[in-house]
Amino acid sequence: MYQLFRSLAYIHSLGICHRDIKPQNLLLDPGTGILKLCDFGSAKHLVKGEPNVSYICSRYYRAPELIFGAIDYTTKIDVWSAGCVLAELLLGQPIFPGDSGVDQLVEIIKVLGTPTKEQIKEMNPNYTEFKFPQIKSHPWQQVGTPYRFSFAVSFPF
Repeated sequence: MYQLFRSLAYIHSLGICHRDIKPQNLLLDPGTGILKLCDFGSAKHLVKGEPNVSYICSRYYRAPELIFGAIDYTTKIDVWSAGCVLAELLLGQPIFPGDSGVDQLVEIIKVLGTPTKEQIKEMNPNYTEFKFPQIKSHPWQQVGTPYRFSFAVSFPF
């Protein structure tokens, strides 16, 4: 995960947003333990004030602002996706396994609780008057079951 966040820090420092962080786009060499970030087909140099498409990023790893249809997002969407990958490593399954865009938002709310009006406004001001069911966040101990390795993994570093 450290290598993933280092690679994101580098491309983000260049103003580039990957926009499709998911386990399938992380290549790990088991011999050296080196991780490579791949598939830059959706990557884009983000320019403040310039609109972007909101239907981007694989569903399970899609940041809430993308689900809300934001077109002025930042590289923070990659950080959200990386957090989803980390959770998946710990749980052994996706943390937010939605069947659709709306269901994806429901899965996120079930874990993190209903976003505040201010949070919704930051994601997309067009949704501030929409009435969301008020759901409290889950304690982290109740989020999934941590994945248990049935074998030992040894990395040479």
